[in-house]
Amino acid sequence: MKTIQLYKSVLIIVMVFMVGACTNFEDLADDPNRATSVPPSMLLTEVLRVMNNVDDEGPWSSAQRDNQFWAISFDYYGEQDYNWGSAPLRYTTMSNVQAMVKEAEKLDTKNKYAALAKFFDAYFLDYMSKRMGDIPMTESLKAKSDDPITKPKYDAQKDVYIEILRLLDAANDQITAAKAEVGTGAVQGDFLYKGDLDKWQRAINSFHLRVLISLSKKTADINVISQFKGIISNPSKYPLMRGIEDNMTRNFSDENGNNYALNPGNFGRNRNRDIMAGTYLNILKQNNDPRIYKVADPAAFYFKANDPLNLNAYIPANTGDEQGSMQVASDEGKLSYPSEKRYYSNYVGEGYILFGYAEQQFVIAEAINRGWIDGSAAAYYNQGIKASMDFYNVSSTDISSFLSNANVVYKGNNTAGLEQILTQKYVAFFQNSEREAYFNYRRTGIPKFDVGPANKNNGKIPMRWKYPQSEFETNSENVKAALASQYGGTDDINAVMWLLK
Repeated sequence: MKTIQLYKSVLIIVMVFMVGACTNFEDLADDPNRATSVPPSMLLTEVLRVMNNVDDEGPWSSAQRDNQFWAISFDYYGEQDYNWGSAPLRYTTMSNVQAMVKEAEKLDTKNKYAALAKFFDAYFLDYMSKRMGDIPMTESLKAKSDDPITKPKYDAQKDVYIEILRLLDAANDQITAAKAEVGTGAVQGDFLYKGDLDKWQRAINSFHLRVLISLSKKTADINVISQFKGIISNPSKYPLMRGIEDNMTRNFSDENGNNYALNPGNFGRNRNRDIMAGTYLNILKQNNDPRIYKVADPAAFYFKANDPLNLNAYIPANTGDEQGSMQVASDEGKLSYPSEKRYYSNYVGEGYILFGYAEQQFVIAEAINRGWIDGSAAAYYNQGIKASMDFYNVSSTDISSFLSNANVVYKGNNTAGLEQILTQKYVAFFQNSEREAYFNYRRTGIPKFDVGPANKNNGKIPMRWKYPQSEFETNSENVKAALASQYGGTDDINAVMWLLK
């Protein structure tokens, strides 16, 4: 089934299951005009749609501007500021996960859906907590239980992450059991891996490593290092991604509603307002990185036909620049745009990686650099770079030349080596993986993010998002208690959460 056809089912799901937060699932049977059963496949498709939040956090979205991968010159279409508001909650989607498990209980595929459900619960808890801090967890989704809770208390972020790690371990165990079942049906509604449980398991364990490395400041509070070692030392129990073919990738098509963000249909509107950002492009220039020729075009004003590869013609805009001066430079042809050949020649574009092999290899390299596990950080670091370059179809000759570059050769398990790992990881995140590039910067300070007059947050990159206004309207006592225990009672985007202390 084509991806766009799968998405058409979302309208039905929204009508039936968006009520999950306020209507008892069992009560649907009391209304003869409502559907009383929805296949778990449809619910899975909806959950994946929310997880693939491409409009808000996908390629060339505002999230990718916050990652400092690109800049925008027209304020009518977006701004460069970091005066952030609130982050979204994901409890409605988590109620759909619960409904998926309930519906799958009737099928021989119940273990398969239940294993994925544990991962989704972990994913959405991480999604919310790393954006805001403490969140409701143990008392959430209980508005229609036997002992209803409509105003859930907030769980400490530490407890949330302990539960996330438990869920990911349990998901791995259950998916192992589900893979061993003979004669059962396939998972339906999966537009990412087409029901391939082996790839799902590898992705789940790769995500597990991402969560563990995000806890690098909390090794004294949670047994992060031993859990990391346990995964790496037991590949038969915890299989990991083997190459970019295992990436969790959302693919686009030429069907209406499923086009890549940049395409021939919006070339005229986007071309001279979407600018390559300096934080990213300058890293490529400094290292003579062949990926620059894949993702960007040289500024027309500086381009010389007899010297087409001259890096001096690749001119970015700084994220902190005022948009007025940026637009003047763009109109004069003095800034670099996204590659017309790569991003505007068709409607399919490139696949959007939620998390993938390159990131996994950089995570392992970082763990070795930090002394968590034994191994060759250089080998994993090089594999991460190669995986990213393979994504862009860089030639093997250019890859070898890049890896031998004195600026790129791994400098050892020290601060300089760690900066190399984190910098190349940032480069590999380009237009992928939601806000993970920002989250890595927030945790490590690498690479240095640009701050300028467009910042509008007193020259600071925020550390978090605010809680949604709906929480102050419907769960005021508990959200205020959470703010008091974490941030001195203020919903400050510059406050530092437990995860980062």
